[in-house]
This record gives sequence, C-alpha cells and structure tokens, in this order.
Amino acid sequence: MGWINKLYDTYENCISEVGKPRTDGKTPLLPVAHSTQNAQIEVVIDIKGIFRRARILEKEEQVTIIPVTEDSATRSGKYPPPHPLCDKLQYVAGDFSENVEKEKGEDFFNKYIEQLEDWCSSVHKNKKVCAVFEYLKKKKLIKDLAEHKVLSCDDSGNLTKDIKLGTVSQIDAFIRFRVEDTENPSSETAVWLDNEIYKSYIEYYLNKEKSTDLCYVKGEGIPYSEKHPSKVRNSGDKAKLISANDESGFTYRGRFGDKKQAVIVSYEVSQKAHNAIRWLIDIQGYRFGNPKDGEEVIVAWGTNKQKVPPLLVDTDDIFGEEEDSLPIVSTHKEYAQRLNKAIAGYGCEIDSNTDIVIIGLNSATTGRLSITYYKELNGLDFLNRIEKWHNTCSWRHSYKRIQDGTDEKGKNKYKTIDFIGAPAPKEIIRIAFGVERNERLEVDDKLMKSTIERLLPCIIDGARLPYNIVNSAVNRASNPISMNSFNWEKTLSIACSLVKKYRNDKYEKEEWDMALDENQNDRSYLFGRLLAIAQEIESWAISTTGEKRDTNAERLMHQFKLHPYKTWGIITNKLRPYITRLGDKGKKNIELMTKVNSMIPYEDFISSESLKDSYILGYYCQRQVFIDEMNRRVAEKKEKKLENIN
Repeated sequence: MGWINKLYDTYENCISEVGKPRTDGKTPLLPVAHSTQNAQIEVVIDIKGIFRRARILEKEEQVTIIPVTEDSATRSGKYPPPHPLCDKLQYVAGDFSENVEKEKGEDFFNKYIEQLEDWCSSVHKNKKVCAVFEYLKKKKLIKDLAEHKVLSCDDSGNLTKDIKLGTVSQIDAFIRFRVEDTENPSSETAVWLDNEIYKSYIEYYLNKEKSTDLCYVKGEGIPYSEKHPSKVRNSGDKAKLISANDESGFTYRGRFGDKKQAVIVSYEVSQKAHNAIRWLIDIQGYRFGNPKDGEEVIVAWGTNKQKVPPLLVDTDDIFGEEEDSLPIVSTHKEYAQRLNKAIAGYGCEIDSNTDIVIIGLNSATTGRLSITYYKELNGLDFLNRIEKWHNTCSWRHSYKRIQDGTDEKGKNKYKTIDFIGAPAPKEIIRIAFGVERNERLEVDDKLMKSTIERLLPCIIDGARLPYNIVNSAVNRASNPISMNSFNWEKTLSIACSLVKKYRNDKYEKEEWDMALDENQNDRSYLFGRLLAIAQEIESWAISTTGEKRDTNAERLMHQFKLHPYKTWGIITNKLRPYITRLGDKGKKNIELMTKVNSMIPYEDFISSESLKDSYILGYYCQRQVFIDEMNRRVAEKKEKKLENIN
C-alpha cells in the first residue's frame, strides 16, 4: 500500500492547492468528496432563489468541480443516483417530466431534491446551496431556460431531441449554478469554486453515519469506502485502481473470504489519494497511446510539492529556456558542466530527505487499472540517476520536427531542433520502430506503450538498454534511402546516442566522444570514417554539375555494415570517375581516405566479419567534420559579401 500512502501524504502537503482554479485549463487538486464534470449550461440565481439569467458554456470553460456521494461518483445502471448539487437536467429540473417524454423522469428529481434538502436542513448548510434548493423546488427550470432561449422546444412545448449543445443533446445537458449575493457582492458567485461550499459539503457528508473499520493506510478505525473513484487518467476513464465489486467472479475469491479481507481503505484516504494522482497526472504526467484504447500514464513527483526535473523528455527540455541563449557545445566536458548546472537547479528544492515517487499506470481492460511501474527514491539518488541518463546517452542532435498544422500551401511546417543531450524516449521508439507516413515516423500505440515500459528502468534504475532497440536504430540509420532526409538525420543522431549509452553500460563505462577522434583504432569506427569520406567525395563531385541524387555510399550503407571489405571494393570502384572529375580539388579528401585506410590492420581490413555498431559513430563524426567545414565556408562567403556591399 506504499503508493496510496505516498499519494495521501502528497495531498496533505499540498493542501493549499485544493480547489484553486488553474489558468492553464488543467484540473485543480480536488477537495474530498468532489469530482469534475463538463457542464453545458450555467444558471444564475440570486441569494433568495430567484432566477436571473442563464447561458450556454463554451467548450474551454465547461470543466466544473462538483460535490459527489460515494454512489454518485461511480454511478451507473438504469437509475443512477443523483449528485448533491450540480447535475444533469433530468435531476435538477422539477418540470422535466412535463417537457420530455421519458419514463419515471419525476423519480430522478425527487431523489435529487430530497438529498439536497437533507444537506440544507443540516447544521453544515450553506446559504448559497439553500438558494439553489429554494429555486429548484419551484419546478420551473426548463420553463425559465426555454423563455431565455437557452433550451429549444417544439410546437407541443416538449424539448427538441435533435438539438445539441456541443456534442451533448440538450435533454442530457449538465447544469451548474451561480448564486449572486447582493449583501456580499465580493463573494464568489460560482458554486463550483466556492471554498465555503466545499467545506460545507465535506463536513456534512463526512459526518453522515457510516460503517467504520481499520484503515490499512492510517491504522485507525474510521469510515471506510467500498466504492473507490475512477477517472484516474482522464474524465472518461472507467478503470479503477482499487475494485472488489465482483463477488461472484475471481477478483478475490479463492484467496480471501470477502473483500474486506483483501483491503480496507478509509473514504477520506481513498478520496485524497485518488484526487492527488489525478492532479499530478494532469499537471506533469506523460501520456502514451489513445485514451479510448487505454493510455499509458507515467508521473514523477516530490511528495512535498518540490519541483522535479522532467522525466521522459530530451535534454533540451531539461535545460529549458536557458538553452536558447547558450552556444552549442562541442565537447563532452562542456556538456557535462552545463548538465550538472541544470540538475543542480533542481537540487535547491530536493535533498536526501526528499521522497520522490515514480508511478506508471495502464489498463488491459476498461475496468481494472494496473500499476505497471513503481519506484520510491530519495531526492539526491533520483537526481543522480536522471543526470546519468542524460550524460551517458548524450549526442549532438540537429533535425527538423514537424509542427502542428500546415502552411499556406497545405504542406507540413517544421522547426529545426539543435541541442546536445539525450533524446526523448518517444523519439527513440519512433526512429527504432516507426513507419514513415506523411513525412512522420509513426508507431503503433501498443508498441509505444510496451517500449516505454522497457525504457523507464533504463532511466530510473540504470538498467542496460535493450539491445534490440539499439540494433534496430543502427539498422534504420544504415538505410538512409528508406526515409526522407530529415527523418534520417534524426535517426542517425539518436542511433549514435543509443550506441554510446549501450557501450558505456556494457563495457565498463566505455567512453565515446561526440567529436571526431582521429586516434581511435577501433576497426568498425575506422570503416565508418571511410564510408563518410567516400560519401563526401562523391557528393562534392556531383554537386559541381548541379546533380541531386543519393551517393553510392548511401545506397550501399547497409551492405557495407554487413560486408565491409567486399562492399568497400565496390564503393571505391564506383568512386574513381568522381575522383578524376575533382582532380586537385579532391586531393585533401583522397589523402584523408588513404590515411584512415592505413590505420586498419590488413587482417582486420580483409576480414569477413560484419561491422559492430560503433561504425555509426565513426561515420557520424567524420561526416560532421565535413558539414561543419562546409558551414564555415558558407559563413565566410556571406561575411565577405557583406564586407563588399558595405
């Protein structure tokens, strides 16, 4: 029960956030015995229960905090129980049965108004809630809404069935209330944002007579809950973390005599823990997959409201806005210093006494929610593991990212991403297993979720990267003609990140630099350099004629990885006419190719053994030298052109 205990502690430590509206549209930390619903209509009355006005709500303002009972929070069936205050039209409108052809429509209102009256007659009553009760017992809500053109009726006076408020039929509209108090005009009018109403309902509901038993979390004999909340991952989520309502099935039968033997959690603890996890997921959780098919959710947090570094992002997001003002670093030492500084910023709030919790949630069915990953760490240990991941998986990245929407011509919009660091897990999965569609690398939701679960221990527990992911990334990078250029550039740099990380973990902290190492004698690394040199010679030669096509080095890259000696002979034969075309212009690169070639021992050179994954590092580093040199020449030309103009 450690997870629910940590969530309960988090709620208690963040009590100042309860009910506080958020400007970003996220769900606030909910009070006990409260939930959220999307309302379609807002009704305004005065403190005496007199109707003032009403309006239809826009989509972005529909989320409403409502008080709930244990039964109404999980309601279902043919006659679901009413909520205590805000609810659907059939519950709050006493004239519903007069305007809608629906059986037993009056029963819904009677149960609702009886429950509301009980609240208003208790010692915990609130005058604004009483005003709502005084208005609704007049049984004229639909009449008032129709007169003010909020609801539409047909010629017979019944509500029109085919009229919708957004995606919801007007007959099923959810109603919320505002109460204007002329005696206290500065008070909160929205009943769903009023702290006094929260307090009134919580005291009223928790003091109603309930069965008590030993709570497994608090260790006290207090009112317990048998119906635990759903809507953990989103407002439409039906799966539950705690559920034992299947008395005839095999949920607990065979291990326990009854569900109370399995687990007992008090109502208050259950509410606070579930409200805390909802809040945390909404403000800082990571979601993978389609909510309709069951999405994977992962969230990390400090139990005392400490700011923690983002968990499943690239290093660019760790640095934040500061990175935009800093130059690209060229060595691992510079990068490590900057990363240490960024991580140290979080250390101001996090120390060895801080509890950091990471939890992963997923559901195989619509009814049961599973904890797929759970870890508790002290603060400094957590920071060290995050730093290690971003340090050992770092590489230089420069690729285009497709943005939402299209340009004026209907084409995709792009943003160039330049940073040093570790790639985001989502991007790792896309380049390793993605299929290119509409210039995007797309991955099946199930594959995305299952692979995220495999990568999470690599980040948090320091586990070794699964080699099939590394191998797939290298193979994809070894086939540049299989995808467009910017997807391949991303695949290449991320593959280098993974190779560096894997070899660091496997071969006792083996280090590979992002810059070209001219003294590196690794066979695969040197062959990778040769391939990049051959590609540079051919691409330079064909650029002199204005021709645009893939080079032979790019076409044969995958074969080169499998059969380096044999394929190198084919590449060099095809390279001869381009060497002749360049003449003295290509002399520098020819000499470089000869030099690198001579660094490979003859036995290794003619070996039939395929190249190891380190070849991709040599290829990238040597290719990057040529790219940097070309960029330098272009920059010098621009400077000279500006000087001549001036």
